[in-house]
Amino acid sequence: MSNAITLKKLDSGIMLVTIDLPGSKMNLLSESVLIELNDAIDQIESDTSVRGVIIASGKEDNFGAGANVEEIQALQSQPAERIYEAVKKGRAIFARLEKLNSIAAVHGISLGGFTELGLACKYRVATSDDKTQIGVPEIMLGFIPGWGGTVRLPRLIGLANAFPLISTGKQVPAKKAWKLGMVDEVVDREKLLSRAEEILLSGSPRRYKPSMKEAATRSFFDGVGKGLFASLAAKQVYAATRGKMPAPMEALKVCVKAVSGDREAAFEAESQAFARLATTQVSRNLVAIFFAQTESKKMPEGAKPAVKVQTVGVLGAGVMGAGIAQSAAYKGFKVILKDINQEALDKGMAAIGKLFDELVERKKLSRSDADGMLANITPTLHYEEMADCDLVIEAVAEVMKVKKIVRGELDKAIKKPYVFATNTSSLSVGEMAEGHDDGKVKVDPARHPELVVGIHFFNPVHKMPLVEIVRGSTTSAEALACAKAFALKLGKTTVTTNDAPGFVVNRILAPYMLEAIRMAQEGVPMADIEKAAKNFGIKMGPFNLLDEVGLDIAGHVIDTLYGALGERMARPAILEDLDALKLLGRKGGRGFFLYKPDGSRVSVMEGKAFRKKKVYVFNPDVLSAIAKRTGVNKKTEGEIQDRLFLAMVAEAARCMEENVIDDPAQLDLAMIFGTGFPPHVGGVLKWADSTGTKLVCQKLDWLSKVAGANYAPCELLRDKASTNEPFVG
Repeated sequence: MSNAITLKKLDSGIMLVTIDLPGSKMNLLSESVLIELNDAIDQIESDTSVRGVIIASGKEDNFGAGANVEEIQALQSQPAERIYEAVKKGRAIFARLEKLNSIAAVHGISLGGFTELGLACKYRVATSDDKTQIGVPEIMLGFIPGWGGTVRLPRLIGLANAFPLISTGKQVPAKKAWKLGMVDEVVDREKLLSRAEEILLSGSPRRYKPSMKEAATRSFFDGVGKGLFASLAAKQVYAATRGKMPAPMEALKVCVKAVSGDREAAFEAESQAFARLATTQVSRNLVAIFFAQTESKKMPEGAKPAVKVQTVGVLGAGVMGAGIAQSAAYKGFKVILKDINQEALDKGMAAIGKLFDELVERKKLSRSDADGMLANITPTLHYEEMADCDLVIEAVAEVMKVKKIVRGELDKAIKKPYVFATNTSSLSVGEMAEGHDDGKVKVDPARHPELVVGIHFFNPVHKMPLVEIVRGSTTSAEALACAKAFALKLGKTTVTTNDAPGFVVNRILAPYMLEAIRMAQEGVPMADIEKAAKNFGIKMGPFNLLDEVGLDIAGHVIDTLYGALGERMARPAILEDLDALKLLGRKGGRGFFLYKPDGSRVSVMEGKAFRKKKVYVFNPDVLSAIAKRTGVNKKTEGEIQDRLFLAMVAEAARCMEENVIDDPAQLDLAMIFGTGFPPHVGGVLKWADSTGTKLVCQKLDWLSKVAGANYAPCELLRDKASTNEPFVG
């Protein structure tokens, strides 16, 4: 037994049930905790003097994080029947709780099984604290809430309110949960237990009163309009998942059944759907990603951050620098933003202000909080004002000489030890710690080379979840820990790589983009290439991605990789024609696509009547340049997908062979969070494993003969193919 549950009978006759899992920061609903909960209900039911039950957490900042995913992963190797029986046991315990006069007292995160626990109670009260966030994120693991949540939530708050939460895994703050009807009352933290007790004794919580329009909308979609809702929701799900993720459609079926009258039939449908979904390869892949993400949060063993970061310096007020500065200020850091040009500095501060304005508009921040965070950023043209910085992130031009110069100037201005971090996307972190002397400019080696590290953000910084932490040849474990801790504080997912051209993400992404361009040069319609990529499940087609990155930046990365890795990263000839067109991508209004002044892609509607669909317009100048070189060369979708994604596999295998990254699961995590590689297949290497390394090697050998030597498998891949050994265990 875990000894996670304690019972205390209050003077009022209310039983306080406190869940506090020993040895864990988060409460988890493991099998042993559920057994304890069942025993607690036995004890409560046997005491006729108990007037009600409060379910509370003994943790400082969380009600509970859901089920124990390790136990779920263990069950995934079992037959679906075994999972079905396990789910029914948990559901039965919650059904017993449902019969009691009970209330869930929620403070902090309430996720998954703990939200379902609250839904099984008669009442729910939550604190108004910002930490209190409520959700059912099981969909992110490839299954649905299995202890009654997919049934109780739509019955409680309505189909149209519940399904978006279940199908996306989105968390909502307490006040919104109250307006939705998920909780009955929101109170200050210090009043949580006393108010829970009062509600149980009085039966009178202060529930949100929906407007007539809100009530009518819910009544319609839960009644005669549920078929219409199901039809519209199914189309949205397919548009978002392209049929690759089965869980949202299963959730929709159960949610509709839940509001259709037969509650027990809906519970049974939920249990069966959970068991089916949990045994799918999609769910296994998503659970593996969950554990890879958990692993990515671990700090270097035995290392403490080199410095305590309070003041962050950012060099360069361009798109990346402004984004980094805003993200740091948003998380409470004091920021010094430096540029050499006042106009650039003003433009950067304006961009930062706009990002804070957007947070206010979305009600993520109050106006006063946003203004306070903005005021925490000091723009400057002078290095001297950076003297108090503990960590400085450079986001200047991608030129080694320039980066060494700014690092040298910082060494003069900051007398105390500080961490110098580069946001380079392709240059050597180790070389940045070295000196420079070209006869015109001399820069001394870094005063503390062990404190030079890479922190590679992706654009746009405020949206992209991944940061690559790069270990240079001189980087200490303490500097690495500092960089990682900072990125984690910003809410980012991190992967640690060794210092190599392009690190992991850009190195593996470059062949994907290059092969798209080469196929277009060969006459394969760009629309077919975009469609094949999207149908594979990747979030953004290659030409859309190139425009988003910026054709100038993408070109620089490719040139750098070509210089370091040779012919397999060579520019396709068509890029010479595109360079002459001076295309920048979305930021310049013209790239492979055309863009409106607000940055959105130009589109037209094609088709007839109800079959019309939006089609994005390719730049006619690009189409013309391609047409001058070649005719149309149609390929099947499978052929296009092999060209795009096997190129990524070949490069990913080389990264493993060269020890750019030492964990294949972390490589896959990087590609999912850094490029939108489809999570349902588990990542680049996991997809290769599911295809079979032997077959992958055979396909690459063939492609190396017909499409270019860049597809040639490395020795590591050949070794694995010889026994069909997977990359990811």
